[in-house]
Amino acid sequence: MDAISRSKPAGSSTGLASDITARSDPAIIHSRFTLAPVAATTPGDTAPPEQDAARARSEHYADPGAATIAPHVDVAYYRAIYPDIGRLALDPVTHFHAHGWREGRNPNSWFDTRYYLAANPDIAAAGIDPLQHYVTHGRAEGRQPRRSGGALRAVVEAATPPSARPLGYDAPADADRLEAPDLHAAIAARCVGANGLVVSASHDRYIDVTGGVQILIADEQALFNGDRFAYLHLSPAIARLTLDPGGDEPALLQVVLDGRFLGLATGEAVAAALALLPDTAAPARIFTVHSVFGHRWRVLAAVAAALQARHSFFWLHDYASLCEGYNLLRDDALFCGAPPEDSMACRICVYGGERAGYRAELRALFDAVPFHVLAPSPAALQLWLRSAGLPHLSARVHANLVLQEGDAEAPASGQHLPVRVAFVGFPMAHKGWPLFRTLVEQARTLDAYRFYHLSIAETLQPMDGLIGVPAQVDRDDRFAMVAALAALQIDLVLVLSPWPETFSYVTHEAFAAGADVVALACAGNVADAVRRHDRGVVLRDDAALLRFFLDLHAVRYAEQRAAAALRPARLLACGTTATVALDAPDGPDPDRLATPDPALRVIAGDAVILPARDGDGWRFALPAQAGIIRLVSRSVVPAQLSSAARDQRRLGVAVGRLMLDGAIVPPGDARRLSGWHGAEDAWEWTSGDATLDAGEARMLEVTLARLATYFRSPLAGSG
Repeated sequence: MDAISRSKPAGSSTGLASDITARSDPAIIHSRFTLAPVAATTPGDTAPPEQDAARARSEHYADPGAATIAPHVDVAYYRAIYPDIGRLALDPVTHFHAHGWREGRNPNSWFDTRYYLAANPDIAAAGIDPLQHYVTHGRAEGRQPRRSGGALRAVVEAATPPSARPLGYDAPADADRLEAPDLHAAIAARCVGANGLVVSASHDRYIDVTGGVQILIADEQALFNGDRFAYLHLSPAIARLTLDPGGDEPALLQVVLDGRFLGLATGEAVAAALALLPDTAAPARIFTVHSVFGHRWRVLAAVAAALQARHSFFWLHDYASLCEGYNLLRDDALFCGAPPEDSMACRICVYGGERAGYRAELRALFDAVPFHVLAPSPAALQLWLRSAGLPHLSARVHANLVLQEGDAEAPASGQHLPVRVAFVGFPMAHKGWPLFRTLVEQARTLDAYRFYHLSIAETLQPMDGLIGVPAQVDRDDRFAMVAALAALQIDLVLVLSPWPETFSYVTHEAFAAGADVVALACAGNVADAVRRHDRGVVLRDDAALLRFFLDLHAVRYAEQRAAAALRPARLLACGTTATVALDAPDGPDPDRLATPDPALRVIAGDAVILPARDGDGWRFALPAQAGIIRLVSRSVVPAQLSSAARDQRRLGVAVGRLMLDGAIVPPGDARRLSGWHGAEDAWEWTSGDATLDAGEARMLEVTLARLATYFRSPLAGSG
C-alpha cells in the first residue's frame, strides 16, 4: 500500500516559451506556451456584445420590444433570482418586458433596473421598458446600465466592520453541555495508549462545514489519529469574523474529539479538564491555532497552559493575525498590503477603526503562547514577516499539499474545442467571482468556450452560458473536486483572487485533474504555483484576463496544450501540523513520514501491553480475566492521503491468523467484536482500534499477512 511516497520535484524552472511570452507582452506575466500579445482594454460597465446566437432568440417574439431585449435577458439568471417565474412557468423575456421592470426586477446581472430609472428620470417619466431603451438608444448616448463601479462598488458599499455584523449561533440547538469532569473522562479515555494529544482551535466546527481550512483540519485529524494521537478541536459557539470581545458570560466552545461532536463547554471547563490529565498520559502534547476568529485570546492562552503543550503552532491560512480583514482587502475590494495601523489607508477602511485594538489582543496571545508560525507558502510567510511584528519561536513554510508529478505521456487526443473553462468554489468577490461572471457574460455566445461552475449545490449561480455542476469536497471524499474536474475534462481553471492567496487548494486540485490554471499576478501563491509548476497563465490584471479570452488567446493556448505531453499528477495531503519536523528544512517530506512499523499494542482496561516479536508473529501476555481487549495500531485512510487512492477505509493491520491460548479465532467469529473490516482472501484488516473478547485467555498471538506503509508524526518523538 503506497499511502505515502517520495515527491518528485515539479518543474521549478520556467521554459523558453514562458520567458519569450513574458518579455514580448507585459500583460502576460507567465505562460506555459508562447502567445501573441494581449491587446489593452478597460473592463467597463457596458453590456456584453450581442452575438449571432443571442440574436437568434429575438426571432421567437412577435412583440418588437420583447424581440429587442430578448438577447439581453439572462433566462437562467431571471428564473433563479425570481423563483415565482419558474414556478408559474412564465417566459422571462415576456414577463420582464410587460411587468418585471415595473416591479424593479433585473433582467440580468449587469443591468440594474432601479438605478437606470433613477438615474434617467426622462425614461421613468416616459414609462418605457428601461432595458429596451438602453439597448436601442441609451448605450449609444453613454448612459450606464448600473452604478459606476459595478460589482466592485457594490462590495465597497456593503463593507461593514466585523463588530457591526450580526452574530451567528454556530452550534447545534440540542447540543449537550459538558462540565469539566465529564470532558476530562472523555479525553482521558482517548489518551490511553496514545502517543500524544493535540488541541486545535479554529473558527467553526470543521466536521460539518465545507472549506479549505476545514478540509485541512480533517486531514490533520486523520494523520494524527493514524499515529495514535487523540485530537481535540475547539471552535466558538457564536461565529464571528473577529475576536470574541469578552464580557460577563463565559466563552462557550464547541468540542469535537477525534471527529465526533461531544457538545458545548466553557473555556474554563476545557482548561480544567486538560489540567486533570496526568503527566504520563499522551506525552506528546501539541497546541495548534488555525483561526482565532470567535475566540478570546485569554481562553486560548489558558488552554495552551493547561495542556502543557510541548509545541504550539500558529497557522497563516489567511492574514487574520495582521487585520480583521483577513484577506487584506481594503473595504473588501482592493488589496492594501498591510500598512501600519496608524496609516491613512487604515483610516479610510472599515477595518481600520478597530485594527489597533484587535492587534493588541493578538500581541497578547503571542506573548502568552510561544508559537512556531507555519505558512503554507513563501508568499504568505514573506508578507507576514514584513508586517506582523509578533514574537515567535520560529517561522517556516509548510505547504498544505504535495503535488507529485509523473513522467510526461502522449496527449490523449488533439481535440481542443470548445475550450472547457471552470470556476471552482463559492461565488464570492474575494475569490474573483465578479470578474468570472463578466467573462461569461461577454464570451458565452462564442462557440470556442464552454463555461462551468463547480461548487456545492446551494451556491451554484444559474446564468445563461454557464453550466452548474454540484461538487463537494469533505473528509469522506477528500479529492472529489479532482475527480469532478477530470471527469469534465476541464482545460482551464480560473483562480481570480484579487489578493495574495496563502495557498489555494483549488489550484493544486486543478493540476492533479490535468487542467491548467489562469491566475492574476496579484494572487500570491496561486500565481507562484502556476510559475513553479509551469501549468498555466499569469495575467497582469482584469483587463488582460478578459482580452485573453475575448481575443481567443485562450483558444491558441488550448491548441498548444492539446498537442503537448500530458503530465499526470497526484496530490498527497500531508501538509498539516502532524507532518512538521522542527529539526528539518521547510515543507513536508513524504519519505521522512513513512514507516512500516504498525506499533501494534493491546489495551486491557487502562493497561497498555507491549508485544514480544517472533518474525511475523506478535505475542501478548494478557492479564487474568482480561475480557474485552483492544488491538490498536497505527492506521491510514489511503483515499484521504492521496488523490490516486480510492480506499476510504481506515486500515490498521492485516491480520492473517489470530489465536487465544493457541486456539484460532477465525474471521467472522463472534469474539471479533468491532473495528474489523471483514475477511479478504487470507486476512482481515482492522481499523487500527479493534475490540476482541479474550475471555479468560492469557496469551494472544497475532500474525500479520500483509505489510502496510504508515504515517509517523515527527512530533511524536520531538522534545
